[in-house]
Amino acid sequence: KYCTSSFEKSQVWNYLGYSHFSQQHYRRAVEAYLRLLDEPAAELKMKVSTYNTVAQLYFQLEDYASAAQFLERLLKASTAADPQTDGAHKADAQTANAQTRALLAQAYYQLDRKKAALVNIKQAINNYQHRDKLPPEAWWSLQSLLYFEEEQYRQALPVLKQLIKHYPRYRYWHQLGGLYGQLDKNIERLVATEIVYLAGALNKERELVSLAYLYLGANTPYRAAVTLETAIKKGQVKATAKHLELLGQAWQQAGEGKKARPVLEKAAALSGEGKIYALLAGVYLDIGDNAKAVTAAQNALQKGQLKRPGAVQLVLGNAQLNLHCYDKAVEAFEQAGKYKTSKVNAKQWLSYARAEGERVKALRAAGAKLEGCGV
Repeated sequence: KYCTSSFEKSQVWNYLGYSHFSQQHYRRAVEAYLRLLDEPAAELKMKVSTYNTVAQLYFQLEDYASAAQFLERLLKASTAADPQTDGAHKADAQTANAQTRALLAQAYYQLDRKKAALVNIKQAINNYQHRDKLPPEAWWSLQSLLYFEEEQYRQALPVLKQLIKHYPRYRYWHQLGGLYGQLDKNIERLVATEIVYLAGALNKERELVSLAYLYLGANTPYRAAVTLETAIKKGQVKATAKHLELLGQAWQQAGEGKKARPVLEKAAALSGEGKIYALLAGVYLDIGDNAKAVTAAQNALQKGQLKRPGAVQLVLGNAQLNLHCYDKAVEAFEQAGKYKTSKVNAKQWLSYARAEGERVKALRAAGAKLEGCGV
């Protein structure tokens, strides 16, 4: 028996489409369903359902333009197919509408139509929230992603907070930390990132080094040093000259000169850069190893490319003073006075070094036996 009526043909095409779909023959399924839609006598509800099915199939085939086209047709046809607006039937229709818009937003995103995607995902989420329904995690996740990519960081903030509240995952805390960074809220960024770290979910080198910088920026150098040292020992962060320099700097700022010393010595040996010798000179001065402070400061000045050479001259001058090398101290402070950033301090130390040198000369002239220059 052959099908003669359009209605019968629509039923057959529907069956064939389902058969191909169940066998994962998606292109054949699409062809069958499109033939169904061509039948003038096909039921409206069946057509509406088929729009949705075809859109899903196009997603499987990664044909997002066609998927979007059928989802748009689905939205237009849904109201005509179901004009009822009362009770549970209305709620079901609203839920279906929201789900369609969320899927359409995904298609638009794949087509790089981000503004249209954002409009539809917002409508889907609002649809659920106005009816006290919890939106799926994927919807908020897509909305957050779209805000990030559109650089609408302030709008992304409440979305991430909703994700953390209803779908708590450490990756959302991590994203929240990055978002606060974009908004220049570094304390909030530190708090969010630290939560991820304390949970053991922060493992990448770049992330751990960034956390150390955040601790330094928040005036908690000890935490920076402990975090970085632990990561280096675990092999999560490589012991490069740059990372060792950061670790040594953190220990120094934390007042742990003896811990900073071996770290910076290794960093200096690895890189040979003047800036690391400058840090090392300051550490030597802090722990009272004045002879090494002089050598490190001289190495720093010789290698050059220093951001604040005047500060290194001040360290050199102070180390020379401690070694009773007053003439050399005066020379260093005179050099420091040539730089704007160290001019005021240099002037004070220069006066002191000259006066102290004259005082010691007078005492020696009077027969006093005093320590001479130790370098």
